[in-house]
Amino acid sequence: MTHTDILLSGAFAAFTVDLLVYPLDTIKTRLQSPAHRHLPLFGGLYQGLGPVILATLPSSAVFFTTYEFVRSHLPPDRVASNMLASSVAEIAACAVVTPAEVVKQNAQVVQKGAGAGAGAGKGVGKEVGAVLQAFRGIRRTRDLWTGYVALVARNLPYVALQFPAFEWLKARWCPKDAGGLETAVWSGVAAGSAGVGAAWVTTPVDVVKTRIMLAAGEAGGGTKIRGVVADILREEGVRGLWRGAGIRAAWTMLGSGLYLGVYEGSKVWLEERRRGKEEQVRI
Repeated sequence: MTHTDILLSGAFAAFTVDLLVYPLDTIKTRLQSPAHRHLPLFGGLYQGLGPVILATLPSSAVFFTTYEFVRSHLPPDRVASNMLASSVAEIAACAVVTPAEVVKQNAQVVQKGAGAGAGAGKGVGKEVGAVLQAFRGIRRTRDLWTGYVALVARNLPYVALQFPAFEWLKARWCPKDAGGLETAVWSGVAAGSAGVGAAWVTTPVDVVKTRIMLAAGEAGGGTKIRGVVADILREEGVRGLWRGAGIRAAWTMLGSGLYLGVYEGSKVWLEERRRGKEEQVRI
């Protein structure tokens, strides 16, 4: 497996998931928004997709390159090794994806006619208008990294729970001599199964992260984690911290299954393709 294989596999996996599962993420963001009672759930489901695609391609490359590198220098087939490798990789990837995540979540809650511009009617125009509106709401460059700590706080326990379970299930379910398609299928099932529980457990942190990032698009952003938690508990009680848990679990099962399934399958396919070319050269 080469460095190029890792980069290409990670980029292709991220692009596939962004296109197919993004609407569920939009619904989840709207459910977790403080204004959830006034937001339509099913309109403009791809608002904010552009910045995400631009950021997730390099961030996924950073994640998988770091993950494979750190794991290769640790004892193999150990839960602690997978936890450490995934955690280090996630810290690095979050630094890349946070600005796009802030713009994305603010774009996801822009309503038609709420100043998104003349092109906010349908299709691409609405997408561009929502993104421009989100950018206008973010007044300082540093606000683009609002929520980095909350994003890391959500993702670290998530990957620490998911990746050891994923590697364990993949090793038992996926045949060692499997081809690219079979590897993708079994890896996807393993990733989806491992991700559901991790997503459910980390939902409260995800709700807090969403509120902090949405605050970046409001006047005087910079909301603190403690203040957000206090506001949610005061206004909605403990149930407010679990808002969107069901849709997040479903999103994760599908999204994580596609993401890691496509990644693992692409690695095998690229490796087989390269070996085939090498054999042809020898002949």
